[in-house]
Amino acid sequence: MKFSRKNLLITGLFFLLAMCFLLQAKKTAEFAYIGLKTWFETMIVSLFPFMVLMNLMIRSGFSHLFIRPFYTLLRPVMKNSPEAVFVIFFGFLCGFPLGAKCAIDFYKKGQISKDNAEYLLSFSNNIGPAYMLGFFVAVIKPECPLWIMFFCCYGIPFLYGVLLRHTFYRHILDKEYKRALVTDPLSVHPGQILFVLPDAVSDALTQIASLGGYMVLFNALRIVPHILFKHISTLYVITHSLLEISGGLLCVQTFVSERVMKLLCLFAVFSFNGICCHFQTFALMQGTSLSRQKYMLHKIILCSITVLTVWIYLQTR
Repeated sequence: MKFSRKNLLITGLFFLLAMCFLLQAKKTAEFAYIGLKTWFETMIVSLFPFMVLMNLMIRSGFSHLFIRPFYTLLRPVMKNSPEAVFVIFFGFLCGFPLGAKCAIDFYKKGQISKDNAEYLLSFSNNIGPAYMLGFFVAVIKPECPLWIMFFCCYGIPFLYGVLLRHTFYRHILDKEYKRALVTDPLSVHPGQILFVLPDAVSDALTQIASLGGYMVLFNALRIVPHILFKHISTLYVITHSLLEISGGLLCVQTFVSERVMKLLCLFAVFSFNGICCHFQTFALMQGTSLSRQKYMLHKIILCSITVLTVWIYLQTR
């Protein structure tokens, strides 16, 4: 069998990674446990019920009826279809990865366009309030008011979405919005809920298990920067933060002492979400023509705006 240089390089990297896991087994297990503990104590209890509920409404068609009052409220601002408002509602209420999954599910079913799905992915797939309150606030305890945290984590993405809709996506989504205004919602009946319930629960179990697997794996991968940059605190914090959000927040809390820099780093890690979250979103995008580059570009822009906002707030104190 002929091996290319690329294949040999990848094989070598896998071998080195395996050696890191073996030679630093105890530390690797400690990192992996952080992901497992956060998933078990925070993500399952906060996300799984909403995953079942979201799958149930999308599969049964009740999403139109559920979102009607919120659609009436948000339609003048977002100027989008009921499906899009449903994505925004669940994306902000439940957080990652429901925002991405909901948008991609509607896109695959042909209920929203590719442009609309990419628009929704640009701002509605963030870490949810349950994680923010249960881990970011309770464990990390950043030294700033709660209203600032909520504004930076959810107000900025929402305003960014409104700005995009009325600028870059103004003409791109206008036709879809006008079509939605004259389209009647699908007729549904209560019997459909019982019919789709088993698949809704099964899909939610698969989603939550996949989420846990990614969290454990990417926390375990933190062993690599731990070995390489153990004595270089700046690179140590940066690489851990890029890999996984929970480990990154803990690293910032531990190694960054100066208050202003700590807050800037904490909000940067929280708003960027970590490569772990992005890989999960990319996995959901598989089999579609949705752009990963656009998704990442908007994530970087939102992260930059959030850090700048925190810095301005701190300068005024």
